[in-house]
Amino acid sequence: MKKIVIIFIIAFCSLQMFGQNITPSRIKYFSDSTYNGKVKVEQDASLKNFMETCVGLNKKRDGFPGYRIKVFAQNTQDSRSRANAIRSACSNDEHEAYITFVEPNFEVHVGDFMTRFEALVLMKDLLAKYPEAYIIKTNIKYPIH
Repeated sequence: MKKIVIIFIIAFCSLQMFGQNITPSRIKYFSDSTYNGKVKVEQDASLKNFMETCVGLNKKRDGFPGYRIKVFAQNTQDSRSRANAIRSACSNDEHEAYITFVEPNFEVHVGDFMTRFEALVLMKDLLAKYPEAYIIKTNIKYPIH
């Protein structure tokens, strides 16, 4: 009796597996001719407004949030020329450097890093040359690697 029940269960399960054989060609959604290769997206007007607002804000913003290393900040008479010298020295080391004026200081920021950990790697190298360097959070350009 047990053998008959086991054979019946095996036969029933195998028939179930063969009965569900559906190929994409039988479903009209997978056919290339159904929508002529075009997708129609329907969305709520509030979602469209939200997306347009986000795109507009990103265009206004100069870059996006990230990290740079501040290696110089002074407000003496020769601060501008010293900042330019430091910027060119950092640019020669294959790191993008930026001069900013945050009243009353001229500052030199180095690098465009998406995470603080990426900035730490460069900062360890820069600390030998610029012992007062530290990481700041600011808007950055998208790094090209």
